[in-house]
Amino acid sequence: MSEVLILKNDRTGDLFTSLETINLIFNKHKDDNINIFLSKINEKFSFLFSNVKIKILNHNLNFKDKIILIFYFLFKDIKTVYILTPKNFYFYLPLIFFYKKINFYGICIDAQSKRPNSFLRKFLFKKIIINRTVIKKRISTYIIQQSLIEKGNYFSNFINYDKESNFKFNIPENTIFFHYKEKLFKELLNWDLNKVKDLIEYLLLKKGKVIFSSEINNIESDNFFFKNFNSYDFTLNKSNTINNKNIIFLKNIDGINLYTAIKKSSEIIAPEGIITHIGYIHNKKILSLMHFNLKNRQDFVNQVISCKEWFPPCNFKFIVLKKNFDKSLKKLDKRI
Repeated sequence: MSEVLILKNDRTGDLFTSLETINLIFNKHKDDNINIFLSKINEKFSFLFSNVKIKILNHNLNFKDKIILIFYFLFKDIKTVYILTPKNFYFYLPLIFFYKKINFYGICIDAQSKRPNSFLRKFLFKKIIINRTVIKKRISTYIIQQSLIEKGNYFSNFINYDKESNFKFNIPENTIFFHYKEKLFKELLNWDLNKVKDLIEYLLLKKGKVIFSSEINNIESDNFFFKNFNSYDFTLNKSNTINNKNIIFLKNIDGINLYTAIKKSSEIIAPEGIITHIGYIHNKKILSLMHFNLKNRQDFVNQVISCKEWFPPCNFKFIVLKKNFDKSLKKLDKRI
């Protein structure tokens, strides 16, 4: 049986922006042998896909990955390939294997330089272009990449959105999910962990129940949060209770546990990325935390336009935080 390949080895947030497109591909080729290439960082989310073969590559293709792909194309009967991750190497495959008459579908990028160039685009069976040179209006990638698949009566859902883990603590109703990201709070805003603690306490006052996560293997923040909040360690499957506040730090949470915790929450307040995009999949109320180095109002307008490319087509609010903590809380007061 000939194969259909989906090339999607990129970051986790990008994987979730493509799930609806991947589902369209599954519908279109439901009687074919489908293989999807994921990045190592997204292997933990392979539970989303059933009845397809999962293959793993590095996010940034190394020499070994490229050799594996070339030999795969040499010796497999492949009829269709979907390039959903526009890495330069992928666009040489239609040229290299032109003689095999494989139908390559590809997402192309127009920015300061084209990816791929005009010559390589000629070897694609079908392409869509994400135009980042447009200033006034951009279409969300959630929508534009779905136009890569021909229109048809595609109604079945082949993504395991309902999959859940069975962790040992309960997430109450009307719980807010917050995420700490060092690049935003420490590097860009210059907030120390005590200010982040004050922010979480503020969210508790506003919402009544808070669960939150931090980046995996961030020892400094993990130790701080563990000492100051009730917590649940997903590596040890163990709770630690230090007070009666409705705040729980979810230590070492990832993969299906992270997916489930977001699914069971009612609202998401987090930096733009994996947390917010998983929240969108589950139709949650979302406030995306942003920080831009802005010189003037036009910089702000340009950043808003750029954000629209990544934000999904829904009421997906965002706020630009300030280095001044008190001013940030005043802005939050108007949004939550």
